[in-house]
Amino acid sequence: MDGINFNLHTRDLFRIFDKLRHVHDRYTSYFRSKTRSATTQSFQYIQGKFIKQKRGNMTEYAKVVPDCNNQSLQNTISESPWDERPVIDQIQKDVAELIGNPVNGSIHVDESGFPKQGTESVGVARQYCGRLGKVENCQVGVFLGYVNGSYRTLIDEAIYIPKSWAEDCERREKCGVPEDIVFKTKAELALKMILHAKDNGVPFGWVGMDCFYGEQPWLRNEIDAKGIVYIADIPVDTRVWLNKPETGIPERKGDRGRIPTKEKVLEGEPDPIEVRNLKDQLDAEQWNHVFVRDTERKELWSNIACIRVYPVVDRLPGDEIWLIIRIDDGDESVKY
Repeated sequence: MDGINFNLHTRDLFRIFDKLRHVHDRYTSYFRSKTRSATTQSFQYIQGKFIKQKRGNMTEYAKVVPDCNNQSLQNTISESPWDERPVIDQIQKDVAELIGNPVNGSIHVDESGFPKQGTESVGVARQYCGRLGKVENCQVGVFLGYVNGSYRTLIDEAIYIPKSWAEDCERREKCGVPEDIVFKTKAELALKMILHAKDNGVPFGWVGMDCFYGEQPWLRNEIDAKGIVYIADIPVDTRVWLNKPETGIPERKGDRGRIPTKEKVLEGEPDPIEVRNLKDQLDAEQWNHVFVRDTERKELWSNIACIRVYPVVDRLPGDEIWLIIRIDDGDESVKY
């Protein structure tokens, strides 16, 4: 930050502190039970997050926050009986009030891995860690983000409990995993959070997700069935039909063999094609040059084509969807 003068005064720092206190006051009721209150520790924890540079822990926070005890902070985060769900619901209400928009607002699903040592942290296992780009010992969380223009924030989270953990009662009890927690895939966790945000009044025009979630037809169909618009990345080898093929139960050939009972794509219908092969089959008038966003270096423009296709689902044509093909200027890679 060399050469930048912020012209900060002492009164500015006090004003920031007062604003932080004002925000925290909206949440104090969620850190109380009939016999205990963790409101002081919750505010100290937030202060530590703001003051401590880079990553920290309770011991580090206690060093920089006045009148703070690291054991008290640790107990508040790990042992106190306050429930995080009302806190998250209030965050969603605040986000809706401050930056919510039913047209331009959007919800995004993604996951993040947290490298860990040992076997005792809840949900830790050898699994794919996006931060490291490989399979490693880690925890994985599924997160819901909210975006409106240049404003963005997280509005929900769920730790992924692998099946090996879900079936290990002894380890669950030792780590305090609630008995009502059952195994859910990452996509199932994502769907539950999306629907909860919708029911909680979060305004959004569409849901975005990367290829891991977009390649699962059941998830796309469930979101669509709720009347929610989605934009999902899909793998380049996803197969689709440009026109819906005829399907039916084929006639038995000859007098031998079982009588067919399963619906199939009938003979003579075209084979599906991989989406990676579509871009070369489109006419020039099907492409549009579109401004996407400003970047740190320049404006980002893309060539975009939108076509209706029928994805292959269990060897049959699935529901008709829009397929968006995008090629960024100066980038040879294609996004679907």
